[in-house]
Amino acid sequence: MMKAPTFALLAALWAWPAQARDLRFVTEQFLPYTSAVEGRAVGPMVDVLQAACARLAWRCEIEVLPWRRALGMAQRGEVDGIFTVVDSPERRQYFHVSPPVVEGRYMLFARAGNGLQYSGDPQVLAGRIIGAYGPSVTALTLEALIEGVPRVRSEIEPDNRTVMRKLAAGRYGEDGAALANEAVAQLLIREDGLNNLQPAGQVKVFGYAFGLSRLNVDVAQAQAFARTLGELCRTGRTAELLRPYGLPASACVR
Repeated sequence: MMKAPTFALLAALWAWPAQARDLRFVTEQFLPYTSAVEGRAVGPMVDVLQAACARLAWRCEIEVLPWRRALGMAQRGEVDGIFTVVDSPERRQYFHVSPPVVEGRYMLFARAGNGLQYSGDPQVLAGRIIGAYGPSVTALTLEALIEGVPRVRSEIEPDNRTVMRKLAAGRYGEDGAALANEAVAQLLIREDGLNNLQPAGQVKVFGYAFGLSRLNVDVAQAQAFARTLGELCRTGRTAELLRPYGLPASACVR
């Protein structure tokens, strides 16, 4: 009679596929969350991903590409994962979306003296032109925000820097505004000296996550990745990795 496998053997058999797993991720130049230095991906999301991959014994390669190219590759299954993403029905069509890692806020920005103060009533946006970066969840959030608001128009731009510069230059009109990630917008305001811009109200608090391709990554592997991110969060390792960047960790998912 064949003996039942020992616990050690079962553990080894379970661990072997993880040790052999090679995954390719794509991301974009998206300071302060991700960037490329001498061709190497760096940043807080990269640090958290590599910590999770190390615990899973996955070999994870990361390439920084223009967002539209990265998103297309990930949706077609040409790579195994993508970040930075926000959990949404649109993203879930293509990806297993991980628990959130970094907390972010979508804020409205306006020119100083514009008079815009948003406190939850979208009707204050009536008659305005509002810029946002897209295709992205930022753009989707803007479209949901202004639905049913009269005479408002969105302008979707290829990157956040274009949005903030056009807003500062008055390209969206004297009453124009922009919707952007707060950390990204504040960084661009400092780097580009856009001192005539100011926050005009918080629209949404959210979390940035990783997306694993539904074409390439099975449910069991996605669940293992989610559990590992949860462990990193609960042990404080995620917060420790984010601290040098001055970014808050998302609440831990149980």
